[in-house]
Amino acid sequence: MSTLTLTGITKRYGSVAAVDNVSLKVEHGTRTAVVGPSGSGKTTLLRLIAGFEPPEAGCIAIDGEVVADQGVIVPAHRRSVGVVSQHGALFPHLTVAGNIGFGMGRRAKDRDRRIAELLDAVELPQAMGGRKPRDLSGGEQQRVALARAAAPDAARRALLFPRHFPAGGDAGDGRARPGRCGHHHRPGDP
Repeated sequence: MSTLTLTGITKRYGSVAAVDNVSLKVEHGTRTAVVGPSGSGKTTLLRLIAGFEPPEAGCIAIDGEVVADQGVIVPAHRRSVGVVSQHGALFPHLTVAGNIGFGMGRRAKDRDRRIAELLDAVELPQAMGGRKPRDLSGGEQQRVALARAAAPDAARRALLFPRHFPAGGDAGDGRARPGRCGHHHRPGDP
């Protein structure tokens, strides 16, 4: 089953078509990069998938569930799609563990265990959980942001990265992380 299907997605800002009739199918377990020059609609496309903006035309389905179509708009917080900001956007007053656990709620079952698992998943030491974002490098902040995006739901249906995100695909020393690469799609290409 396809995790994400876009069919004829269009979004305009005034007379400018930021995304024009884009169709894309991303299979479960793959990674897909949307590439193109500045202003070609990459970020807009991700915002449409996440539910931050509605498309003017077309259909978006996640795991077979229509989340955007004529008359149907599932809000962003109900799509199980995590978005990792280019800059991490961590809460400066919270610790690393507090940032990761933010979306889970304080009373979430196995919250501490899940935070520990996510620290391991992004290759950060457990001891880092008590540190504040100001005490982290940029790459460490990105890893915390990635863990936070995945935290609320272990079965997160998709994670979106609006810009190049080295902490998500590079170990910081040039080594690629394990995973499968999907295809590359440029907005406007068939």
